[in-house]
Amino acid sequence: MSDGQAGAEAIARAFVDARHSGGALADYPGGKLPASLDEAYRIQERAIGLFGGRVAGWKVGRIADPLVAEYGSNRLAGPIFDNGVVHAESDEAPEMPVFGDGFAAAEAEYLLRLGNLPASFDRAWTNGAVAAHVDRVCVGIEVASSPFPGINEHGPAVTVSDFGNNNGLVVGAELAGEQGFLDWKVALTIDGTEAGTGTAAAMLDGPYGAVRFLFELARDRGLPLAAGQWISTGAITGVHPVRPGAVVEARFGDDMAVRCVIGVLHQS
Repeated sequence: MSDGQAGAEAIARAFVDARHSGGALADYPGGKLPASLDEAYRIQERAIGLFGGRVAGWKVGRIADPLVAEYGSNRLAGPIFDNGVVHAESDEAPEMPVFGDGFAAAEAEYLLRLGNLPASFDRAWTNGAVAAHVDRVCVGIEVASSPFPGINEHGPAVTVSDFGNNNGLVVGAELAGEQGFLDWKVALTIDGTEAGTGTAAAMLDGPYGAVRFLFELARDRGLPLAAGQWISTGAITGVHPVRPGAVVEARFGDDMAVRCVIGVLHQS
């Protein structure tokens, strides 16, 4: 095993151990931050293998404009595991755990589910082409959380290296044949106070652009996409820090909403 492989293994194992225990990491494991997205995805791939469980989806996040040229991408991705996916009706508020001594945030997002996938990803992709492989669109909340409290302070490679800072997904109601939802006002409230608003139309090239990005990762990096996986397509109103006990509600358009209560992971 090369020094680089050993370093990636050690970082991946430290994050996975912390995620399984519910503990925190005061500093980045090993002290040496990944210098590129390529290095970060190698750590993530190893961590997926160590973590266990089925990958039920992928979160897609935006890379800040000033960092796009440096990292060569305007988006990043991380896995969502099946034990973190909760389906909720509009009148339900499931408890979603976070790392109490780590980082935690809530994000209002459109969730797209993959249907039948192409036999090969080895081609150029457009938003229109990937739309043919999406069979459901729902409203939802991504729960972003990491045992490393500084995960968002050191650039996108660090975020990628710990599962893209994901720790759960609340799947709300389906948009059955709705049109024009990209222009709907989306609002996220925390304990009844509005934390942010926005529209999906203002998010780069929209939710289908997030799916296109994943198809390109499947082509270029062998990302293990599968039918039935959920794609959390980007934080429409921003990334809003939360603490255990907070009640989070995401509202979409005039009459769609999804809620959750933030809980805490108990250390084992």
